[in-house]
Amino acid sequence: MDTNEPAGTAVTPIHLNNRHPAVDFLCQADEQLATLIGLVGDLSITPSSNPFESLAMSIISQQLSAKAAATIKSRVRLVLPSITPDSVLAADEEAIRQCGVSYPKIRYIRDLSSKVLASELSLDELHNLDDSVLIKQLTSVKGIGTWTAEMFLIFALGRPDVMSLGDAGLQRAAKWLHGLEDRPDGNYLGHVAPAWAPYRSFASLYLWRSIDLGFVDSGLSVEACLPSHP
Repeated sequence: MDTNEPAGTAVTPIHLNNRHPAVDFLCQADEQLATLIGLVGDLSITPSSNPFESLAMSIISQQLSAKAAATIKSRVRLVLPSITPDSVLAADEEAIRQCGVSYPKIRYIRDLSSKVLASELSLDELHNLDDSVLIKQLTSVKGIGTWTAEMFLIFALGRPDVMSLGDAGLQRAAKWLHGLEDRPDGNYLGHVAPAWAPYRSFASLYLWRSIDLGFVDSGLSVEACLPSHP
């Protein structure tokens, strides 16, 4: 693997609309979700052509607001125009720290770089590994937990059937969507998400969007959010 070049190849955006088989499946599988999909409309995601950069930036973004993360990542790109394992390990640590990246996160992205260079995490083989094996490899890197690995699979790789049970927003949105009673374990997804397989990632995109659009916190049911509702 040539670690001085971005890993991966040209990617094709995923457009979720009423012509996509996953959308048709989800609408048939879950009436409530079908209503939400109608409310949200079309969605698109574009997988990453550079998985290493995506992972490094995911680590840098952890526990930051979207605005703060964007600012810090733009500064890092000025210091490291080409974000590769070699460039991260060769970079001056203080220069990265001055971008706003904490010392622990610098250690994490350096650990990621070392594991890629040692072939403990083979970015060339990502698309040949199933979700569970890939998550196990990713979480062997310091600073990459299960949630970060799951988000990488969904947004950087475009994997269609990842279910992030540890995502509090998804759990909250699932509870709202189906009007579920409080559960001691807080696992509302475990009750409704099995019906969404093998497209649970795509269902998650609609749930996240329902939060962004204010539906989940509106106090209204998904049906009551329809424009035609009195």
